[in-house]
Formats: sequence, structure tokens, C-alpha cells
Amino acid sequence: MKGTLFLILGTPESKRRTTLVQAVDSNDNTSHFLLPAQLGLNSLDGSHWKWEKKHFFWEKVANDNINEWFLFLSNEIDLAEQIEALIDLTQQNEDLKIGRILTFINSELLKTNSNDLRNWIDACAHFTDVMLFSNRKNDNAGLISNLIERFKNKCYPMETHIIGNNKKSPLNQILSPVPLRVSHIFDPKELLEPEDSAENDPYLAFQPNGKRIIPIPLPFN
Repeated sequence: MKGTLFLILGTPESKRRTTLVQAVDSNDNTSHFLLPAQLGLNSLDGSHWKWEKKHFFWEKVANDNINEWFLFLSNEIDLAEQIEALIDLTQQNEDLKIGRILTFINSELLKTNSNDLRNWIDACAHFTDVMLFSNRKNDNAGLISNLIERFKNKCYPMETHIIGNNKKSPLNQILSPVPLRVSHIFDPKELLEPEDSAENDPYLAFQPNGKRIIPIPLPFN
């Protein structure tokens, strides 16, 4: 496995597939989508992955020209465990590098004012380069603005975008190779400070009792 691996996080009905399909030339066979079982491939050129023993597994793709992968994480599996599996995946594939990490939010869900949803979004933001909001309406616009402002106040470097219904998203900017995430766990090892390692990441680290220091909820189960 070689090339660039984009990681896609998202809530249900967040338009992550319909947005990212615009990034792929239909005549180009160098991109491949990897999706969890609960998401249909629709018109995407891709396959499904399975979650076994806390690792991702999929059938070998019979195309040696692929150099761009879009791996959709599941919102029904612990995010920390999936991130750890991705660390293993990159260590086992030296020619594979992590591109940007994108989080898609269905803005209608913000109206639930759920603590679990808010904590899940906070965890996603920690690993995310770009957060995209779909289904913006008059009655949720203020909630989007409040969330974006909260991350700005916390000095998060990630970009934020509103996905419009009638215009294409600026995918060249969104998929730019420049990392903007808080977490440095996917940075080259030689550049990592001890506090930036996966073992010290607040969402991946464990307490002495074996529990996560900051557990990530599963609001969509």
C-alpha cells in the first residue's frame, strides 16, 4: 500500500461521500475509497473494510496505480481504537503517508445539544485538519458559528467550511497537504517530542487502571 491516505470522520447524513466524490476524476483509476460496512459504495470506486481484533482489514485491491486512498472511519466503533489501528497501518506500510484528516458534521444534529455528541466532536477536532458542516439551515446556523468560535478560542489551527447545496466545495484547499491538526501522532517520528507521542496523547493515553484518560463516547450507537 502506497501513496496518500486521507482519513474521513463523520456523523450520519453528513454528505461526506457526495462531497469527496467530486475530488476524483471518473476517468482516473488512481483513487480508491475504503468504507465501513454501514456505508454503501453508491457510485464510488472502492471497497468495504472489516474490523477484526481492533484492526482494519480489506481485500487486496487489484490496481497497482492507486496512490490516493480515502479511508472512512466508522462512527460506531471507538475512535481511539481506530486511530491506534491507523498508526499500526502506517508503520506496516512505509510508502503510505497520512494526508489530511477530515471531519464532516451534519449540522442538524447540533440541535440535540447532546453531551456525548459534543465530546465526540471535540475528540474528532483534536485529530482533524478540516471540519466541514453540511445541512446548514437558519435554525442551526448559530450553533455552527458557536462551535467554530469555541475552537478558535482554543487556538485550534484546523480549517472550517460550510458545505453548500448549490456549489462545489473547495476541495483543492480542503485536501491540501499542509497539516493543521492539534495532534502530532502522525508526524515523522524523528520530529516528535516525547509529549507528542501516541502514548501521551490525551485521547489515546491510559490511566493505571487501564481506562482511557479521556474516553470518547459513541453517540450514534
